[in-house]
Amino acid sequence: MPDKILIVDDEPQVRQLLRTALGKSYEIGEADNGEEAIRLAKTGDFRLVLLDLMMPGTSGHEVCLRLRRNPLTCHMTVVMLTARDREEDVVDGLQSGADDYIVKPFKISELKARIESHLRRQWRELQANPLTGLPGNRQIDQVIRASIVAGEAFSVCYADLNNFKVFNDTYGFASGDEMLEFSAQLLTRTVADAGDVDNDFVGHVGGDDFVIVTVPDRVEKICSAITERFDTEVVRFYSEEDRARGGVEAVDRQGHNLFVPLMGISIAVVSVNPGVYEHPAQIGQTAAEIKNFLKKSQAGAGSSFLVDRRA
Repeated sequence: MPDKILIVDDEPQVRQLLRTALGKSYEIGEADNGEEAIRLAKTGDFRLVLLDLMMPGTSGHEVCLRLRRNPLTCHMTVVMLTARDREEDVVDGLQSGADDYIVKPFKISELKARIESHLRRQWRELQANPLTGLPGNRQIDQVIRASIVAGEAFSVCYADLNNFKVFNDTYGFASGDEMLEFSAQLLTRTVADAGDVDNDFVGHVGGDDFVIVTVPDRVEKICSAITERFDTEVVRFYSEEDRARGGVEAVDRQGHNLFVPLMGISIAVVSVNPGVYEHPAQIGQTAAEIKNFLKKSQAGAGSSFLVDRRA
């Protein structure tokens, strides 16, 4: 089945030109305005969007930002097509989340080459977390960047598993993989139940680290439901003996015996207000501080979350 490309342009002749040039290699969808583009993008499983910058109503910049912030569309490659060639226009386009910026008039051969290059790279990146099927680092970064640029308050939850390494060492890598799959499914299921399935985002950084992006009004309800469900359901991955004593007997690197409680999930929540953060890495640094405090205070027992309320 050919890859699907969405062409968004208010000029019929431009859409016809692109449809003719690309229709033999790709399945084509079309929209003549921004709102229709967003609607189709959510339902059409498109891999790449060719997006006109200057359109009446919702501009290409706004469309790009909304695509980047939505969990259903954040993975799509966005290539902006525009007659504007000033350096500041290019910078604005890329900052709104576009992957590429092509100035009209363009050569069809160059456009095809760029599309093929973007789709090859996208395919490689989408394989980053084959175990859980969740979006990886690139998509996480895009969603957070787009939320910063949008200038609205949002919340980023950084979640990881307490005592996962001991579980992995004790029960084996296959059981460890099952635990990561379970965690991904639990997060996705809970966000769908307690949050907004169309707008809240769940990603897998790697290993036992996950990210949720939501809004402040929903974040505590989501985190509370995740921690409660995790503590209730995680016990089934342990032996009857370990469940009865509430943890695992293990040996540290120095050969000392130690008792490690059952796994829990820790969630560090960063409340992002407009103008406070400029880069996802800054949010990640704040989350690391919260997580360190959270784990020290909890001593690795059970699940918990902490919302940073500092200005």
